[in-house]
Amino acid sequence: MRIQQGVEFLSQTTQEHMLEEHAKRFGIQDGRNLTDLLTDPLFINTFWKKAEDSEKKVIRFFVTSSARGFLRKKDWEKIVQREGRLLSVGLNKLRRLGMILTVRKMWGEVGYMMPKEVRERLTFCLVPEHHFTLSPAETLPYYITAGRGIHLDLFGVLSFLRETEVPLTVKGSIHRRILQKITPLLTLSDEHVEGWASHSIPESKDGERALTVVVDLAIRLGLIRAGGGQLVLENQNVARWLQASQESRWNELFQLVAEEYLPHDSWWDGLLVLMKESKSEEWHKLDDQIQALADAGFRVPDDAAALAVTRWLHLLLGFGWLYLGTTAEGEVYWRWNSLPRLAIEERWFIDPAGIVTIPPLVPLKAVWEISRFCPLVFTGDLIQGELQARSLQSFLTAGGKEEEAIGTLRQYCAHPMPESVEQMIRQWGREARQIQLEPMVRVRTAHPGLLEELKTLEPFRPFLATIISPTDFLIAPQQEKEVTALLRKYGYAPYTPKKAMEDRPVPEQGKEGGPDGLFTIVRPWDGFAVENTFPDQLEGLHQLSELPKMWTRHFQAYHPQTMRTLLQRASELGLEIEAEMQDKNIKAGIPRQVVVEMGYWYVFLETGNKKQRCRLDDINRVRIVLPEYLY
Repeated sequence: MRIQQGVEFLSQTTQEHMLEEHAKRFGIQDGRNLTDLLTDPLFINTFWKKAEDSEKKVIRFFVTSSARGFLRKKDWEKIVQREGRLLSVGLNKLRRLGMILTVRKMWGEVGYMMPKEVRERLTFCLVPEHHFTLSPAETLPYYITAGRGIHLDLFGVLSFLRETEVPLTVKGSIHRRILQKITPLLTLSDEHVEGWASHSIPESKDGERALTVVVDLAIRLGLIRAGGGQLVLENQNVARWLQASQESRWNELFQLVAEEYLPHDSWWDGLLVLMKESKSEEWHKLDDQIQALADAGFRVPDDAAALAVTRWLHLLLGFGWLYLGTTAEGEVYWRWNSLPRLAIEERWFIDPAGIVTIPPLVPLKAVWEISRFCPLVFTGDLIQGELQARSLQSFLTAGGKEEEAIGTLRQYCAHPMPESVEQMIRQWGREARQIQLEPMVRVRTAHPGLLEELKTLEPFRPFLATIISPTDFLIAPQQEKEVTALLRKYGYAPYTPKKAMEDRPVPEQGKEGGPDGLFTIVRPWDGFAVENTFPDQLEGLHQLSELPKMWTRHFQAYHPQTMRTLLQRASELGLEIEAEMQDKNIKAGIPRQVVVEMGYWYVFLETGNKKQRCRLDDINRVRIVLPEYLY
């Protein structure tokens, strides 16, 4: 959960209380809102240096021992029982600052969540400075090659869906005959995803896992949806995605993959944080990063390096985001591939025969446009296309224009486009128009007299150019609404037969795949929502919060029995008391024993290494002093 996602559930009053807490403790009154403050790395680093021991202990638990910063309250209470109530004090202080938020399920179960930005920054505060081992500059070998880029795999699936209907089985899977057509479009392979998929989607079949992952990502990105028994393009979202810059598209994908696909354990979160901050184009030794997490207190399994490779790094390798390598000693290194994030600044090349060579940094939107009339083949980092009569004529038949194709080719060409290419496109266009099939709407009147009436009405004459019988005439589909409105205006009541309505595509209302994707990944924090609460300083400290307020706020004189009860309770909780004696002197200490000697009640007070005995009859007023760490 990100800060913004959590803060938006807090009322303005609660946010103001939290900002007042920041002002009181750190003197921060610069007008920033809670989200800006908690996403400021400088503030988090400064806070860590000033944090109290109770707060640092709580932070260590949430960073090193929780999945994505989430802990159920019942699990937290077990930790408090083991480690002491000081942790509850630290938790309350962090909650009052907004650095940990309270979450609750509908039926009442409570949990605590440390937002993503806070957790990541505090991870660096915990992980000591390491001088990670870098490999020599040469490329290291690895037995699985990297994918060309998940954005291009997604592009391949989207372009296939644009041209072909993809029906789904009753169980929601893709038919095998379609799988055989789509799978060659991908460089992500089952070898890349099998380690991850065997834990996350164990029911997936061999040969289908890579495509399942790509389709799932497309659904989670909102690019396609499963509806009406088939996969459907969300055209507006596809246009937005294609229009985005390389870096923003990568950031969106990486955030989604890290949120949905990263395994759920604290050391995985720590590894991801170290990876995000690792320098690009440098080889990083995986064992060093795993050891850094172990040194920081993360509970790292013995086979962490092997798990990281098979369940995470192979997946990112298939996405084309990093490279893997092994040394002669078998040590695993990895490095980021900067290509998916570089600025889009290249153009394609066209030879006189109509062969198009597309470098990797041509805008994806332009590649999408050219793919409508030019078949593409992905070869390594380059994309190649060949203009063909059949593909261009299909484009023209679907409503495209020769000028549109020529304009697209010329706009992104790195050199003056060969005249032969334009001549070739125009020739194919003339051939495509020799025989043209166009859809029309047939308007049928009840009898010939009715059509004769329409002929006499001036507004109807532009639509009566194609009369095919004494009762029928044809209009273009785009004229249907206008003719229908005109008929109603002149008192006619047109209707569309039911069968014709059934034949028309009906917009899908539901999203069977939904934002959750093609498959469900169960997460411990599912069902929890942020609760609008600002905790009391004593919340969770049941024994302290149950003390009568008058016992702790100021001096009071008490009945002898009540005073003995107060002193005994302070003794049980190990709390200090202040007692004003009859001579107005103040004595302070922790009551260790309340006893009767020779008919008089005495209390033994402990202050450091010293002990003193006081007779209760000599005490005028008394109060319990709550520990300073509560404040």
